[in-house]
Amino acid sequence: MKAKVNFFLFVTGFFLFMGFSGQYSLHADLNESQCAKVAKTVASLLQQAHFSQKPADEKLSQLFLKDYLDALDFSHMVFLQSDIDEFNEKYGKRLFDYIYQEDLTPAFDIYSKYIRRLTERESLIEGLLAAPHDFTKDEFYQTDRSKMPWPKTEEEAKDLWRKRIKFELLQGKLANEKPEQTQKTIARRYARLLKEMREADSEEILDYFLNALTHAYDPHSDYQSPSEAKNFEINSIKLSLTGIGAVLKSEEGYPKIVSLVPGGPADLDKRLKPNDRIVAVQQEKGEPVDVVDMKLNKVVEMIRGEKGTKVTLIVIPADSPDDSVRKSVTLIRDEVKLNEQRAKAFVYERTSKEGKIERYGVIQLPGFYERSSDDVALLIKRLEKEKISGLVLDLRKNGGGMLEEAVNMTALFIKDGPVVQVKDFRGRIQPFLISSNRYCYGGPLVVLISRFSASASEIVAAALQDYGRAIIVGDQVSHGKGTVQTLISLSDFMPWDFHGDPGRLKITVQKFYRITGLTTQQHGVSSDIAFPSLDDYLEIGESSLPNYLPADQISPMNFQKFNNDLPSILPVLQRRSAQRISSSLDFIHLNSEIEILKKKMSEKLVSLNEAQRKKEKADFNLLKKNYETARAEQKFPYDKIYEYDIEAVKNHKEPKIITATSEKAPPPAEFTPDETKILDEKLDDTVNSSPKNDFVMNETLNVLKDYIFALQEPKNILVLKNENS
Repeated sequence: MKAKVNFFLFVTGFFLFMGFSGQYSLHADLNESQCAKVAKTVASLLQQAHFSQKPADEKLSQLFLKDYLDALDFSHMVFLQSDIDEFNEKYGKRLFDYIYQEDLTPAFDIYSKYIRRLTERESLIEGLLAAPHDFTKDEFYQTDRSKMPWPKTEEEAKDLWRKRIKFELLQGKLANEKPEQTQKTIARRYARLLKEMREADSEEILDYFLNALTHAYDPHSDYQSPSEAKNFEINSIKLSLTGIGAVLKSEEGYPKIVSLVPGGPADLDKRLKPNDRIVAVQQEKGEPVDVVDMKLNKVVEMIRGEKGTKVTLIVIPADSPDDSVRKSVTLIRDEVKLNEQRAKAFVYERTSKEGKIERYGVIQLPGFYERSSDDVALLIKRLEKEKISGLVLDLRKNGGGMLEEAVNMTALFIKDGPVVQVKDFRGRIQPFLISSNRYCYGGPLVVLISRFSASASEIVAAALQDYGRAIIVGDQVSHGKGTVQTLISLSDFMPWDFHGDPGRLKITVQKFYRITGLTTQQHGVSSDIAFPSLDDYLEIGESSLPNYLPADQISPMNFQKFNNDLPSILPVLQRRSAQRISSSLDFIHLNSEIEILKKKMSEKLVSLNEAQRKKEKADFNLLKKNYETARAEQKFPYDKIYEYDIEAVKNHKEPKIITATSEKAPPPAEFTPDETKILDEKLDDTVNSSPKNDFVMNETLNVLKDYIFALQEPKNILVLKNENS
């Protein structure tokens, strides 16, 4: 089999970035016949190469069909149960027969029925928005219907949609919106959904269908259309693109500029601003093309292009008095480095009670991109020049990356030995050893994880934990993804007369195991010291995903422990951390939010009674307001934080400095969260974008400080045991 040699360990869905205007890949849309050939090729490759070696039988066909229906109608509110029964009768056991005959009738037939039902629902919504709703009744709406049955009758469907629209109207009332504005927003939302789904071409329908197929094997195998393949490479591997350097989102039909990438053509030009709305895009030798109500990915593709070429954006400026004002901006595309997604370093500095300057280093690593270990090594060298006492490796938002980089990253902290073992479907086991002298840091080390730390980050955390090289802190466990994927270019397997780009297949080919023989699959990496976290009570992690591969274990490897004193140190550090957390204003408030979340999760229903919702909102606002008031009076525990990015370190620039007085604490505010928003945004973002407000990091640094002290002399462990935190 001809395939790329790089192996990747990403969590599905962790790298869904908004449209970066980057490299433009011109490709013709695939017709239905070409799509059918692509589908047959993908099905064949999954049969041959996927780790699970599942047979393409009736059972897998039924799972495939279920995944396709869920992909189109995740909330089970568009189709009727009779539709589902019809599809199961016609296609449930025969999807692979159709695919191997190069016949995509099931995909297009089901999609066509979906559009018909969605059109009916949109017509229903118009009437529901105009109808009166009684917000004094004790009714309830189930926000998550993904595991609920489809409605059996039209009457049942209408009642579900009545509650859905009533729920959305009540959201507007609670946010103090004008009723007509809320109605307009809701109507526009569903009209846009219908329009976008109607405009889907054969290639987009193929994308839904083939991802349903790949996910029937496991949650991390994916079909990538040509544009998705390019975005994956840009955002997850290369961290660079050729374009203008603008981050876009779709808002009310307009492609809207969210931000500009520092150092990119748009940023240097200074004429485009955040919140500018794009109305047309013009190529160097073409006419302006209207992009209002166009799908965002199509707009991004139009803006992308080769280095040195020109593109013109016609925009409504953010500060224009009305929508009639237009501005034309022509830019020359160039390479843009996505530095915000690269590793960063921080030095936290404070003065101890004894008057001594304490300095602790933090490295924030969002992903294991190409040469990320080189970036981290460079940052470590800079931190050591700043005379840090210890180091935190922050992997909380790290969804994975390249297997080779995970091994190289571990080698920065361990001189030699095995890092991870991988096993293929034949049972062959391959160890990955540290073979090069990349070692650069031997000081005290703490690794901070969350439920979002996955794959490659779990390899690093697990290896450092097994060696006793680092203390793992954070959420109770990490994500739990112990599988390895490889990218296969489908063009290598298409017939010679196939014209067009068929995309790529990301396929699970191996499972990885710790050097102890245990697996992170499903179980994750457990923290040595766990902090309270909302994530631990949400359905986050491998075991919450459909069709995940089961956990198992293999034989352990021989390796030499780094720190034999750690078992005696850990209980002391755990007790001291628990002591601090019990008296911490931030963690006390977080525990209150956890109790609210647990109640919401157990009830699973949202009240549609306005008075009840207002009371819940008022209670939550009071809790939040009291917390913000108390927090504003808290003294920041560090005098300064120095922030270093890669370019600053390479160019020997001064770091950005955050001081105790350089940022004002936000004033107490009124909040308008509804239950859905509470669940979606986890009630409270405990990992604030500002390092100053990151109380989880502050406690991590407290653990690091205790660890450093314990390592200095054996008697210090007794000192810590007898000392209050």
